[in-house]
Amino acid sequence: MAPWNDILFAMHIHRDHGMVDEFEQACDHHAERMKSIIQRGTYLQVFGWIQWVLRRKDCPAMFVVGIDQALEQGRAAYRIVDGDTIMPIGSQAELETVQQAFADLAATEFHGARQHLCRAAEELSTRKIPDSIRESIHAVESVVRVLEPDGDFSKALARLETKANIHGALNRGFKSIYGFTCDENGIRHPLLDDPNAKVDETDALFMIGACAAFVSYLINKARGAGLLG
Repeated sequence: MAPWNDILFAMHIHRDHGMVDEFEQACDHHAERMKSIIQRGTYLQVFGWIQWVLRRKDCPAMFVVGIDQALEQGRAAYRIVDGDTIMPIGSQAELETVQQAFADLAATEFHGARQHLCRAAEELSTRKIPDSIRESIHAVESVVRVLEPDGDFSKALARLETKANIHGALNRGFKSIYGFTCDENGIRHPLLDDPNAKVDETDALFMIGACAAFVSYLINKARGAGLLG
């Protein structure tokens, strides 16, 4: 039963807020309970339970593999990224982009950016669209702060343009996209700060994919130019 006994006991106490003396040891009891969640639960209940297990340090490796295979075989529009986060995925290419971004953010100095990207995926799965977009943008900002301590995006790009031979037109394009997300008339202020924000899952999917690709680009260009260890 190990490690499932520990996982289910922790779930009973910490997730479901049950009493210690009311924990049921019988395997059949838990099998029926989990089966009920999978069969009759909402997608938030199902994915919420699965993701809670995925984020346990003692989560069996084969559980992660099995869930990912089930999502793929069932042609679900969701996949596991970074080993413990379920997120909507529009295409295989999009999945690979996000996975590469998590790999590029594995270095200690990018821990903050990695956390923002993880939260963007999590918020997207729970349909908190404005929050997901905001976290995607924060992931880019966190990388920029590593490259340029004062957080000035233009200065960070200027350093890369000089050191990494980024084409001027591409540099200007990046500035325009980033300005769209951050300036007073961009996506962040009128769309994300409005409680009735007119953004949908398509917008959030685009932003997480675009920002994931962007952070990978910035990191690899900076490394190639010797600006990072």
